[in-house]
Amino acid sequence: MKNLNIWESFKDKRVRYGGYASMMTAFVVAILIIINLMVGQLDYKLDLTENKMFSLSQQTLDILDSLDQKITIYALTETGKENLIFDEALKKYSDYSNKIKVEYKDPVLYPQFATKYDKSGNSISNDSLIVEGENGKYKVIPPFQLVNYRYSNGSYIAESLAVEERVTGAIQYIVSEKNPVIYALKGHDEFELSNNIKTQLEKENYEIKNLNLLTDKSIPEDADILLILAPNRDISKEEATIINDFLQNKGRAIILTNVSGKEMDNLEEVTNKYGISIQKSIIIEPETKYQFFNPLHIIPSLGDHEITNPLRSNGLAVLIPVGQSIETLQVKRDSLEIIPLITSSESSYAKTNFESEVAEKEEGDLDGPLDIAVAITDKWYENNEEYVTKLVVIGNTQFLLDPDVDALSAGGNTDFFMNSINWLVDREESISIRPKSLVTQRLKMNQSQVLLYSGISVIVIPVIIGIIGLVVWLRRKNR
Repeated sequence: MKNLNIWESFKDKRVRYGGYASMMTAFVVAILIIINLMVGQLDYKLDLTENKMFSLSQQTLDILDSLDQKITIYALTETGKENLIFDEALKKYSDYSNKIKVEYKDPVLYPQFATKYDKSGNSISNDSLIVEGENGKYKVIPPFQLVNYRYSNGSYIAESLAVEERVTGAIQYIVSEKNPVIYALKGHDEFELSNNIKTQLEKENYEIKNLNLLTDKSIPEDADILLILAPNRDISKEEATIINDFLQNKGRAIILTNVSGKEMDNLEEVTNKYGISIQKSIIIEPETKYQFFNPLHIIPSLGDHEITNPLRSNGLAVLIPVGQSIETLQVKRDSLEIIPLITSSESSYAKTNFESEVAEKEEGDLDGPLDIAVAITDKWYENNEEYVTKLVVIGNTQFLLDPDVDALSAGGNTDFFMNSINWLVDREESISIRPKSLVTQRLKMNQSQVLLYSGISVIVIPVIIGIIGLVVWLRRKNR
């Protein structure tokens, strides 16, 4: 029997290549094991979710950076029953800022802990959050406010996660010296805000009060925003004077109107002073790509502004049913800056004759594009003091008050309104902090895309792999 010479065997090309491949495989595996062990020691996680479910928004980070007091977040959770999604969201706060501390208080072990925070006397439920500042202010967030639900087919479905929205709102409430107050004008058959919008305003620490200028005779000093929500009757001259005085003293207002043939001369006087005219018109959109199954239901373009930019970056749209056009006047003060927020397409037009029986464009109708909402800033100086007045004027109300319309816009309509409110009171850091969707998004493809991708996966890729394999086989055969 011949003695096997190991060294001689390494002269064989196949053995040499096989050994080299084995060494490289072992080396790569060793490197991967070392990297895995090192990464395991690091407290670092990468958020790869599409909507950054486990990341804090830049607006929240800015608020945390500006904190001048310590904040404690108490989670009333039983040991062993923690919600991992909530925990991960809260951990982001304490990881980012050393002024945020998260403490878990087991209601079984500390049954009296939440008593001092229970103002209503109804007891604070398990899984609630209590956000408390050094100044003694606090806010209780019940668990049902941390997730938004949708009722469907006899059951409630978790639709979006609102932990950041609620916790950051609570922090803002604690550090704010005064929460903004919105006065809603009454006495002219105005519309009422929907429960959804009232809830959203409450989440962001706004207080809503009613105001009847016919009896109150003035706008209270604590008013941050005057809300005029589609009056069915014109305001009086005296009311117009009061509103103008309020606006000229650094006032802020949001005015929403409905399509109507009624004369609103006194309200028009207010808007004219700020360079715009709300036209008695109905916008028609003939192009199907700019409408939602109806030429009166418009999908407008969004302007370049702090109010609309977050919607565009998040891929959200605004849906306007039966819009009214707003004209920027040619003659206006140089101090006025008027920026379109939402605008119809060039193919659109506005009917001005409400008695017309045809939807087609006629003589006297207005040519598109047409502004449906504008943001107005009036800035001037008096005795070395800066005065800034802000208005948002929207030629529609249904987009805000009809929950079905808002649902069709995937929340874009609510975001547009809330961004407008926050811009009016200079709370840009609150703009676009919205719930994060828990709904699984499905890939949507049309018929041509289905055929294209099917062809690539079923035919093209296998053919390429086959060709590569054939080339490799032929090269090896000819060696």
